[in-house]
Amino acid sequence: MNKLHLLLLSLVAAFCCSAATPAHADDLPEKYDILSAGSGTQGTYLVKVYVYSRTGKVADTDLKYAAVHGVLFRGFSGTQGNPSQRPLCGSPAVEEQKADFFNGFFGKEKTYLQYAAVVPASYERVKMSKKGYKVGAIVQVEKDALRKDLEQAGVIRGLNSFF
Repeated sequence: MNKLHLLLLSLVAAFCCSAATPAHADDLPEKYDILSAGSGTQGTYLVKVYVYSRTGKVADTDLKYAAVHGVLFRGFSGTQGNPSQRPLCGSPAVEEQKADFFNGFFGKEKTYLQYAAVVPASYERVKMSKKGYKVGAIVQVEKDALRKDLEQAGVIRGLNSFF
């Protein structure tokens, strides 16, 4: 009888863990790096993102995801005189706190795609020993439009709310 209870408990735990995993976790990159890539046009960020892949094949949607996700939850460090930026959402905890919004944003609806554009001819692929590749590109992120839409959705507070 104890084995049956243990099996049942294991199944319940596995179900709970899978239910807590965001809907987008299976098809979007887990590991990426983001750095400043200079100054873009007003209202945008230019960032260099690297997505890690075993095969060396990375879709533009993966690069856009890394750029938007990084701008929202990680921020990015500056390079060669380019300024660093703090995360737009303030902290990674916001992704969990507002999971209903972000599951659609990054998941099935893929809303994040409208805020990012890969700069043509900026692709780079680097072999990483036996672990695969890191594939990079410069991505322009529409930070002002992204901020405005997140404020309207109640995900982040507006800049005016502090005054």
